[in-house]
Amino acid sequence: MLQISPTLLSMSGVAILLLGLVFLLLGWRATTNDDLGRRLHEYVAPQAAVPLNQPRPQRIERELSGSLGKRLLLPGFQRLGRLFGRLTPAGVLGDLQRQLAIAGNPLGLGAREFYGLRLLFSLLGLWLGFTLLRRGFTQINLIYALLAYIICNYLPKSWLKRRVRARQDKVRRGLPDALDMLSVCAEAGLGFDQSLQRVSEYWKTPLGAELGRVVADMEMGSSRAQALRSLADRLDVSELSSFVAVILQSDQLGMSIADTLRAQAVQMREERRFRAQEQARKIPLKMLFPMMFFILPALFVVILGPAVPAIMDFFASVNSQ
Repeated sequence: MLQISPTLLSMSGVAILLLGLVFLLLGWRATTNDDLGRRLHEYVAPQAAVPLNQPRPQRIERELSGSLGKRLLLPGFQRLGRLFGRLTPAGVLGDLQRQLAIAGNPLGLGAREFYGLRLLFSLLGLWLGFTLLRRGFTQINLIYALLAYIICNYLPKSWLKRRVRARQDKVRRGLPDALDMLSVCAEAGLGFDQSLQRVSEYWKTPLGAELGRVVADMEMGSSRAQALRSLADRLDVSELSSFVAVILQSDQLGMSIADTLRAQAVQMREERRFRAQEQARKIPLKMLFPMMFFILPALFVVILGPAVPAIMDFFASVNSQ
């Protein structure tokens, strides 16, 4: 059993306290600056201090949104990530930025900030490993130190991969329903752009938000083909990429958008059913190892446990003869 000394606990508590103070200080510095203080002073200045010939600035009342962690700790966390992210190699930024875009930019992190957080977790793993090795350079402490470093180093990557996979799954599940609504809007007389806008306003999902971004890109001057290709590149979903390719091809050939959307909706619904059946066929294999290590040993103990004393007595009598 691994026993942690009181000195190690006190050192860990002091390190956690110092890290929390750093987060609070960075968050406070990120949310307060000279320009913000000057504007606040203008808004709350007394009426006598404002000359009569100058218009008094209007006071804008805003409610604080978000929890204390989002308003104070999260800016400090991002600021610390940017500080470590200055060491980011240029070749790593493109891949990280693409993965963060697919994940929907969780926590408002950029590529440099996320890479800085990875460096921070790696340093945390090194510190934990060094702290464990100070207790004694034994084999068990070396194994614990390596596990601490590997877990801390792999944790940000695993978190980002889970966010990417979860968002892509949400897009895949919502694509057939969105195509059904697009086809209904097109049959009702709306154009393709207006149908995209209506779906983005109705569906409060990741796919609806991305369709709204497509509409915003087209309003800012991008062509429909360029905006749809950007959508396929941002999400990296094979079903959505095939849908974009079919829509662009039908637009070039002059085919009916309503018929194309209806056919794509039927195809996407069939692919979703096939994907659900594939996941269902994988369940027995996934249940094999939990059954072998957790369920079957308990069953053996319950079934064969009462017979163990009788079997032992039988072999003891045989040996005595």
